Amino acid sequence: MSSLACPRCKSALPEGAAACTSCAQAWPRVGEWADFRGGRPLGPAAAVNLWPLTAWGYEAWRARALSLLSGRPFPLGEELCLMRERLEPVGGGVFLDLGTATGLYARALLRAGAARVYALDLSPAMLRAARRRARGLEGFVPLLARAEALPLRAASLDGVAVGGSWNEFARPEAVALEVARVLRPGGRLWLVFTHRSASPLQRAFGRAGLRFPRLEDLLALLAPLGFALEGWREGSAGFVAGTKLPAGE
Repeated sequence: MSSLACPRCKSALPEGAAACTSCAQAWPRVGEWADFRGGRPLGPAAAVNLWPLTAWGYEAWRARALSLLSGRPFPLGEELCLMRERLEPVGGGVFLDLGTATGLYARALLRAGAARVYALDLSPAMLRAARRRARGLEGFVPLLARAEALPLRAASLDGVAVGGSWNEFARPEAVALEVARVLRPGGRLWLVFTHRSASPLQRAFGRAGLRFPRLEDLLALLAPLGFALEGWREGSAGFVAGTKLPAGE
């Protein structure tokens, strides 16, 4: 069953739809995908992800990212293992890879037995690269959309994974609300982010539109939305894992 929904009115959508019969909203197409992004302009840091060159080099950088941030050898395989463990059970589940880029998390979840992974990004270049790399993996569903208005039904997902894109979200409060909305009770959350530091490089990236939260601020944002959470950091690498609690707990 499709988990898709109109990002405007949240009515259910069939997969492949480019218009909502409930609110009459229609979306243009970019290649084979409905473009759910809307017209809000992007900041300079996010706009870089639209470049095909960024998509081409992304996984080479991503393989080294946590080693650079944590200050210790932190191979990508270790990160993917942690992600799968925190999202268990994966087999047969439906997941969202939020800010998928080239689909690293989506591929890992599908290879671990997920039935379907919605791979969402605002960059067509990233999604094209993700689709190429996921060739042969059933259940890979690309979505061209924004994290602040997810085109997914409420309580329809078993898990949401965010692999470093949190720092790029222009409105993290809206993203947190959307993540809580689409997770079913018992659904799991995995989130990796770059923690705030006094680095001059962070200040420069901040002027380009990136945001660097502190762990305690991120936990304080998510906890009131009905999550049981655990958070930790290694150097400038931050991690949050959680479970969506049933209503009233």
